[in-house]
Amino acid sequence: MSVLGDVFGSLESMSQLQLLLAFIACIGYAFAQGSLLPSRGRRIACAAAAAAAAGFAFESADWTRSAMLLGFAIAGMGAFIALVWLTSRALGFDRMPPASGVAETEPVTAPDAARSASQRGSAAGDHAHSI
Repeated sequence: MSVLGDVFGSLESMSQLQLLLAFIACIGYAFAQGSLLPSRGRRIACAAAAAAAAGFAFESADWTRSAMLLGFAIAGMGAFIALVWLTSRALGFDRMPPASGVAETEPVTAPDAARSASQRGSAAGDHAHSI
């Protein structure tokens, strides 16, 4: 049997609960390490990842293999993040200036636009349509 066949065989032998717990553990780890959530959310994601990892190991027939699988999953995510970081450094994305555009300007609201148009017309003493 090939290596890929072994992976498919082990995935087919897992229950839906084990797959769900493994998914929650990996996603919780990603949220805990990233900066998408505030610090309280990262703590909750870390706790959810640890609980799901423990549940995954508990539900498995051989807890040592499931612990190794989770360790390899976390190491694989770390290797992917390192590869992306190195690629962005090599391409020079860390030296790029911040994007300029609409995000840096203050938005003009409708009342401000109406007020500035009425002030322009009254300041000149003429209506906007007359020349």
